[in-house]
Amino acid sequence: MLRHQINPLSWADTFLRALIPSFIADAIFSDHRKATRLHPTSYLDGLRGIASVLVFFCHYTEDNYRSLTRSYGVGDKDRPETATTGWIQLPFLRIIFSGRPMVHIFFVISGFVLSYKPIKSIHARDLDKCYTALSSSTFRRAFRLFGPCVASAFMIMCLQQLDLYPGRNPRDTWAEQLMAWKRVIFTQITWPWAWDKDMMPGYDIHLWTIPIEFAHSMLLFMVILMLARTKLRIRQMAVLGLMGYCLSCGKWAGFEFLAGLFLAEVHVLKSAREQQSKEWESVAQEEEDDDLNKYGHREVRQGGGFVSLSTLKTIFCIGLVILGLFVGGWPNHEADKTPGIRWFLAKTPMPFAKMDHLAPQKFWFGLCAVGTVWAVGELPLLIRLFEGSLAQYCGRISYAIYICHGPVLGLFQNYVMGSQFVPAQGELGKDGYKVAVEAHGIKGMTGMENTTQKTTGWFLGLCVLGPVVVWAADVFMRAIDEPIVRIARKMENVCLDREAQPEQRPGGRRLEPGYSAAA
Repeated sequence: MLRHQINPLSWADTFLRALIPSFIADAIFSDHRKATRLHPTSYLDGLRGIASVLVFFCHYTEDNYRSLTRSYGVGDKDRPETATTGWIQLPFLRIIFSGRPMVHIFFVISGFVLSYKPIKSIHARDLDKCYTALSSSTFRRAFRLFGPCVASAFMIMCLQQLDLYPGRNPRDTWAEQLMAWKRVIFTQITWPWAWDKDMMPGYDIHLWTIPIEFAHSMLLFMVILMLARTKLRIRQMAVLGLMGYCLSCGKWAGFEFLAGLFLAEVHVLKSAREQQSKEWESVAQEEEDDDLNKYGHREVRQGGGFVSLSTLKTIFCIGLVILGLFVGGWPNHEADKTPGIRWFLAKTPMPFAKMDHLAPQKFWFGLCAVGTVWAVGELPLLIRLFEGSLAQYCGRISYAIYICHGPVLGLFQNYVMGSQFVPAQGELGKDGYKVAVEAHGIKGMTGMENTTQKTTGWFLGLCVLGPVVVWAADVFMRAIDEPIVRIARKMENVCLDREAQPEQRPGGRRLEPGYSAAA
């Protein structure tokens, strides 16, 4: 007799939980909810989540409504099919489908987040903890970045070979397909040292950023290791110098990662000042209470103009965010015709001005990404916005959205979006004759003759494909992404030489003679 009988209901329950998005499972199953708490940099998770959604919007728009990506007013108003008069094409609003500046925000945030723990340890005078954090992050980084990409590319490869991926023909044999997949993985995705030589990986072109992410993560760890024992001012000057060097070489990604390191240290210093200020306020409150007990009233202490300085800082940060929103709408073409953007184009320094037609936008995207990430952390309203449940959920599935949105669009967008009516071309029975294409899908329903029809179709398409991308990303996160993270941690623990771990001293600190984190 079986000790445990299989309960079909429990299997159905497990399958249902795995299949539906986690936020729906949280609402249905009370025991499915995981306790979540915010940490000092949670707003960056939210910002990264919203940025990943905008990357999906970008590729969806470029695939289906490329004419909408042109700047407002640059088209021919007398020709409705080329007019650029849609509200969605206006400055600031067009950020909603501007995915390229979001990549630069990703890199600044990555530099910030990867640096945060080691920098905190340096300021706590705990170099052992800093070195341990660097070693752990370096060990797990390849698993974290490449593991989900390898899995995603493998699934796309299988769909392609089974002739289930629209627009891609299967190879003659599975062996040929597997060899092609291996070449993509080994030479385009997991070999990051020549990332700027081939930025179009097979199976999913959107994975071009992953080798950049890995290579510059390693650069970041090396810089932190190099500067861990230096004085604060020397460390900051060195990082700023390296940032300038990267820009002078045209290496925008290196600049952005190192800028994230600089911002992380600024954040740690700010947190320390705020903590010290709270302690001073506590002492001042005790003194006021003593005054009340002793004299029966509190002495009035005059401020020193801090409110006005705080207001100026807030205005400056708001200005940086507004600037980031405007520059983020930089079009891929006709930048020289776009009001405002053409000024930035003319002011682009060398070598970005002459590298290629997209290099100028990368320079300005990088600068604005640094300013935006810093400014968001200084504006309480935006911090609360990005700490909200929607932004935090997007942050949780951000990497999965980035990986999954391309395959989802490749599989479903042609069926969902369809085509407008296209009349037959040429003469029947002669070479070059093309049969008429009947209107179908969302494009067939809304039409494509003018900007209003395109904008309506754009919105309806997002309403259909957006939930599919979120669902796929949520399932991918739980089935692939999170397990890979756990496996990487377990592998690290298995591989550790416990006898080689730093000797723990009272307080967990060990310093070099003469070292000062704040000197």
